[in-house]
Amino acid sequence: MYKNSEGYSDPTAGKAIRAAVRMPTHVYNVYAALNQVAGLHGFEIVGLRDRKTGKEYRKSS
Repeated sequence: MYKNSEGYSDPTAGKAIRAAVRMPTHVYNVYAALNQVAGLHGFEIVGLRDRKTGKEYRKSS
């Protein structure tokens, strides 16, 4: 649960922060498929970059 600087629970801000750092579903689906195939050959996909927008997505732990 997210807490503000004064130590009080702030669920609205917590939801917004989680949504901002979360990988979009359509990107995650591509990431998961690529990572499964790469895993069969001993590799791991660490990130994706959208050619159109230039936005980079990295899988956090």
